[in-house]
Amino acid sequence: MNRLQKIAWFQLTVIVIAAIAGIFNSWLYMQKYEYTFLKAWWFGMGWPVGLCLFLVVFSPLFFRKKKGRVNFDERDLVIDRRATRTAFGAAYFFFIIACITIWETAGLDALIPAYWLSRIMLGGLIMAVVVHPLTTVVCYGRGGKKGES
Repeated sequence: MNRLQKIAWFQLTVIVIAAIAGIFNSWLYMQKYEYTFLKAWWFGMGWPVGLCLFLVVFSPLFFRKKKGRVNFDERDLVIDRRATRTAFGAAYFFFIIACITIWETAGLDALIPAYWLSRIMLGGLIMAVVVHPLTTVVCYGRGGKKGES
């Protein structure tokens, strides 16, 4: 398993743990403060998402390059570029669907609250953060030869 695969698996693990912690926190907010689900979800996901984004962005620092070895070749570059393009496309698709949905539900001339902009931005960011390592893992799993993966 090379460095990019380790980083991708680490990122996916962090995302899953953050999602579980966020769901648990939301449940605690609903039980303790009797918030509605949507309000408890925003409070409960606060620190897990922040910590998740920090760990995902700085995960290459945890997996150092080994001196004297080739750590990145042409295949890795192709897979990283494909994952980046896929993550960008998924985030862009999310923005299009979110805008069309809001336009259809609110109407053509209706105003929407400003806090929806931060929700849309956070949704697109989460989409890109999840799709990039997932695409990396899938691409490495598909392209192995003779027992390599």
